[in-house]
Amino acid sequence: MDFSVVIPIYKRNEIFKKCLISINNQLLKPKEIIIVNNNTDLKDSNQLYKVIDSINFVQNINVIIINSPKNSGAIARNIGVKKSSTQLIAFLDSDVILEKEYYSTLIKYFSKNSDLIAIQGVDKSFVKSQKKFQHSSFFNKLANYIEEFFETSSLHNRKRAFVSPSLAVSHPNVKKEFEITTEWVSTCAGIFKRKLFDKYQFPNQFVTYSNNEYLFLSYSLFLNKEGLMLYTSKAQYIDVQTSKGRLNYIPLIFQIQVNDYFIFCRLFKRNFYNIIVFVKSRFGHLIINFLRLFSRNIFSFRNLLFVLLSSIYPIIFIRFILKGDLSFYEKHFSNYQ
Repeated sequence: MDFSVVIPIYKRNEIFKKCLISINNQLLKPKEIIIVNNNTDLKDSNQLYKVIDSINFVQNINVIIINSPKNSGAIARNIGVKKSSTQLIAFLDSDVILEKEYYSTLIKYFSKNSDLIAIQGVDKSFVKSQKKFQHSSFFNKLANYIEEFFETSSLHNRKRAFVSPSLAVSHPNVKKEFEITTEWVSTCAGIFKRKLFDKYQFPNQFVTYSNNEYLFLSYSLFLNKEGLMLYTSKAQYIDVQTSKGRLNYIPLIFQIQVNDYFIFCRLFKRNFYNIIVFVKSRFGHLIINFLRLFSRNIFSFRNLLFVLLSSIYPIIFIRFILKGDLSFYEKHFSNYQ
C-alpha cells in the first residue's frame, strides 16, 4: 500500500536531516514526503531548504514542501493530509529517527487486517528510560511517582493502552515484546488511514507549537468506534526530544492546561468519576510544575506566580474553551514563539 509521510518542521534543521535520512533508508519507501514548514523566520526557512537539498532522495520519492501560515503542529498536519495522495498517512515528528524496518513492518498490518485504521511502534528512548528507572535519581523517582499517582503524563506497565480522564496515556510493559489494541496513537510516528480525514482533523485551535493534538484525534476515533488501532514493539524509532523548536517552560504549562481542558470538555462525559480524576490531575500538574522550577534552576517568585496562575487560567476562560475558541491563549502568548 502506498503511503505519505507528513512532517511539520520548526527550528530543528540539524536533527531534521537525520530524520529525513532515516526515511530515505527505509526498506519500504514512501510515495511522498510532505514537509510543512512552520518556520516564521526567513533564515530558518533558508536553512531548511539547504538541509533538504543536501539529501540524495531515492528517485521515486516525491518531496513536497508547503509553507504553513501559522506555527502549529496541528494545522501543519491538516495541511499535509490535504496535500497527500495515498491510502495511508505516516505522521512523523521532525526530531524522530526511524529504524530501517519501521514502515515495512507496520504497513503489512494494514494489508492483513481491513479493520485496522491506525498503528504505532515503540519509542526506543522510552524503553531505555524505563530500564534505567531503578537507577535514576531520587528526584526523578519522586517526580515519576507523583505523575503516576496524579495521572499527569504517562502510565506505565498497564495491561492495555488507554486514555485516562486525566489525559494521561497508558503504556504496557515496554521492556518486553508486545502487540496490543490501543485507544490512542501518537503522531510522533503513527500511521493512519487517509480516509479518516474525510470526517476528522486535528484541532486548528491548537497553535504555537501545539500540544496533545494526537490525543484529541486518535481518542475521537476510538470513541466513535471507527476501527482497530494497534501499539506494537515490533517496529521501533527514537524520539530524540530536542529542546529546539519547543515552547519555553512558562507558556508551555499554560498551553497544556488550556488544551487539556479543551480535550476533556469535548471528549469525556462530565460525570463524577471523570471530573474527580481530571481535577486530581490538575493538582498533580501544579506540584510537578512547582518542582520543575527547582530542577531546571528557573525558580523565582515571578515564575512561581506563573505556575499558580497556569492552574486557574483555563478556569477563567472556560466559557471560551467550551465554545472551542482558544484565541485568548494565542493573544496572551504570541510573543513566545
